[in-house]
Order: sequence, then C-alpha cells, then structure tokens
Amino acid sequence: MINKKKLFKKIAENLKSRQEGVAMIEFALAAPVLVGLLLSSIDITSYLVAHQRVSRASYTMSNLLTQMDKGLSESQISDMMLALDEVSKPFSISEDGVATMTAVIGKDDGAGGLEYSVAWQRCYGPNNHSNRFGDTGSTVDETDIPASTIVTDGQILVVTEVDYTFTPMLGFLPLDGQIQYEASFRPRRGTIENIVADGSAPNSC
Repeated sequence: MINKKKLFKKIAENLKSRQEGVAMIEFALAAPVLVGLLLSSIDITSYLVAHQRVSRASYTMSNLLTQMDKGLSESQISDMMLALDEVSKPFSISEDGVATMTAVIGKDDGAGGLEYSVAWQRCYGPNNHSNRFGDTGSTVDETDIPASTIVTDGQILVVTEVDYTFTPMLGFLPLDGQIQYEASFRPRRGTIENIVADGSAPNSC
C-alpha cells in the first residue's frame, strides 16, 4: 500500500525544488508597474519642459521689446513675435497659446502721486487673451505693478504674459491645462510710449 503521507511529502519537496516559470510570473506582475512608470515619466518630462519653454518665451519677448528705443515700429514687433515660437520649441504659442505684451506707463496724478495706465498692447497667438492690466487706455491699479518694480512719471514697464494650453505627449497622466508665465522689463534706451505706424498691420488683442 502506498504511504500517502510520504507521497504528498515527496510531491511537495519536488515542487519546492522546481523554479521554472517563477521569473515569468514575477515579470508579469511587475510589467504593468514598469510600463506605467515609463509612460508617466514621458508625460512629466514633457510637462516640465513646457514650463521651462513658456517661462523663457515671456522673458525673451519682454527683453527684446525693451532693448528698442522710441522708434519701435509695428513691423519690428511682428518680427520679434516670431521669436516666441523659436524659444518655446517644440511647443507652439502661435498654435496653442497666446502672448500678451502690455506697456504700462506711469503719470503724475497732479496730487503728488502717480497713476498708471496701459499705453499700448499687442497679442500673438490664437487663444483668447486674458491679462491683469486691461486693454489699451485702461487704468492700472498700483497693486498690479509687479513687486519690487518702480515705475516713475513717464516711465514704461513692458510686461509679457504667456498663456499656453498644454496637452500631454501620451496623455497617460491628467496634466493637460494652462501654463502661464509673465516677465517684465523697463526700457533701457527710451520710453517706447508709442508704437510707430509703418504700414504693417498691428497685432491687436
């Protein structure tokens, strides 16, 4: 008669010593996690790069505009706007965003203080523009002037606000939405209070 106890013990020891298929099972369990981490890292990297590019675009545009003098023309502004897509590559502000360039000017209010208004404004990109300064001619509240920035009587502050609609490369993570940055500079060579008309169509907002 077969000793069942010994038989079961022998079978158990045999199974314990056999390792075939264990690695495959472990891989099957780990593969979804590894793939998820890979896809997530691609989307996160794209998201971080988009932030860096949009930030650089706002900085570059304000910097370019404020290097000009009182001869700043519509065609010059149009040429400078092309730099927005160059510095934001592979992301395109001209297709999926909007950049709003606003010149804020300070004026003596006649009572020993200053008042601020929008001297001019230009936009680039198809998205609806939304800025915190209002349209050309609007009064600007002092609290809207960037912190640690002094704008005296007759001075101009150029602020570039960039709003980009981000779409994840793979869409594995819900990162789609708006990326917004702004940068401001004062002109180094003049006030650029007005833009010279030279026959080019203005990029109005």
